[in-house]
Amino acid sequence: MRILFIYKDYFGRRKLYGKYLEENGHKVIYLLKKHKRDKNSVTVDEIKKAKPDLVWFLNAHYVKYNPNAVEYLQDKKIPMTFYHGVPGRFPFTDWLDIWKKFTIVFPVLYELHEYLLKNGVNSHYMPFGFHPNQYYKCIASKKYNVSFAGTVDALVSPKKDNRCRYLNSIKNLNKVVAHSISFKGKLHKNIIVKACKTHQEQKQAYSQTKINLDLPFVSGGTSFYDNIYHLRNRFFEIPATGNFMMSIRCPKFIELFPEDTVGYYDDIESFREIVIKYLKDKKIRNKMAEKSYKLAHQKHTFKHRFKEMCKILKSEL
Repeated sequence: MRILFIYKDYFGRRKLYGKYLEENGHKVIYLLKKHKRDKNSVTVDEIKKAKPDLVWFLNAHYVKYNPNAVEYLQDKKIPMTFYHGVPGRFPFTDWLDIWKKFTIVFPVLYELHEYLLKNGVNSHYMPFGFHPNQYYKCIASKKYNVSFAGTVDALVSPKKDNRCRYLNSIKNLNKVVAHSISFKGKLHKNIIVKACKTHQEQKQAYSQTKINLDLPFVSGGTSFYDNIYHLRNRFFEIPATGNFMMSIRCPKFIELFPEDTVGYYDDIESFREIVIKYLKDKKIRNKMAEKSYKLAHQKHTFKHRFKEMCKILKSEL
């Protein structure tokens, strides 16, 4: 199949999606578009030149802001798909007219998947994963007790941002680190804020930390997502490096990593207590980290995800 892959790259990670498609026997034509909200940035001429059997959009923004290209694809009955997360700035229900333009979709958010199925969209739930060439076993001397390698929610105040709230709740523990300068000036002075952007820096942060936090809250400032948790790459990258992770208890999370592989907390009230529990028990942290490491590499790489998606495409298109 000839696949036109329209994407915005991020430290070389998104382009790897195309490489996985190639590994599954497809011919991929890469079309890099840096600004997903630029109107009509994808032209009909570019599509004609690619002669695709399928157009794979990195996310739904390209469909929303390229009506001319989408109209051409629909007219020529060229199928469209995407594999991505949610537009956190507004409820995903606001975009039903956009979701319905796709032939088949692979949302990483289970709640979006359920909503799409109920509304007649051909949806297949597909969580994120990790790139095995970038995240592999990396264990170092533990210089930090607790770390979070992610960004602040810039659209809300620190008092409303759940990442800030959870980190500030353990401000009295020593060596707590937020690995992103986006947290500068937004956390208690006891919490260390460090710069961290590349996957090499993230991997190093994971390796040097006793408890790596996954704070899977949707950014955007809308209450629609208050009780929805969003799996990000971090949920797979931390175990992939052989280091211990804590995340919020969620049925879909536990299906991927059972409770003997990840330390789960229920809410902010139980969070501090669970952190202290695992800080005291190096043996159980190491045992769980080793189990999650094996599971990550056996089932949760992006290679696994794209192999499954290609099987679905072959059976349905």
